[in-house]
Amino acid sequence: MGFWRLRVFELDRQVLFWINGHHNVFLDVILAPVAFAGECAAIWLAVCLYLLIVGKPGYRRTAVILLITMIAVDNLIAHPVGQLFDRPRPYIALEGIRQFGMRWTSGSFPSGHAHSVCVATIILSNQWRRLTIPLIIFAVLTCYSRPYFGMHYPIDTLAGALIGIIAGFSVVGVDRLIQRRKKVVPQ
Repeated sequence: MGFWRLRVFELDRQVLFWINGHHNVFLDVILAPVAFAGECAAIWLAVCLYLLIVGKPGYRRTAVILLITMIAVDNLIAHPVGQLFDRPRPYIALEGIRQFGMRWTSGSFPSGHAHSVCVATIILSNQWRRLTIPLIIFAVLTCYSRPYFGMHYPIDTLAGALIGIIAGFSVVGVDRLIQRRKKVVPQ
């Protein structure tokens, strides 16, 4: 491994130990429900189901776009990247990591919580602008909770967030283009 790569991984490990090592009741109470809400993208599946059942047509469209994007990102990008890197989770690889939550045995890189919360934040914020700040706060808390609970290294979370941000903005951009073209085409 090159010098810089070793330095990055060592910094990643140090930041993980710092984040994971400063637990307190206040953060546990805030971060535990946030982390559990993202298990298997449960909160986003619930949002999509709600929008599909009781939503207006535009809301249903947003739910379908969110659902398809999350499935595509997970299966076509995150899962293959995770298999390529096959990085063990911190609580498996390192001594002294405080782990809380489901004990996944799958690889740590990239964080599924991070990519799903970022995709959801961008797509839902595009539909409901007033939810942008709460969604961003929820996304930041979700990403922070992953190393805090020993589930991911910080780089795993950053990579997952980057994947989600790129995918979210790409989908929103394509959707806007499609919507503009629909308005231009005579009926």
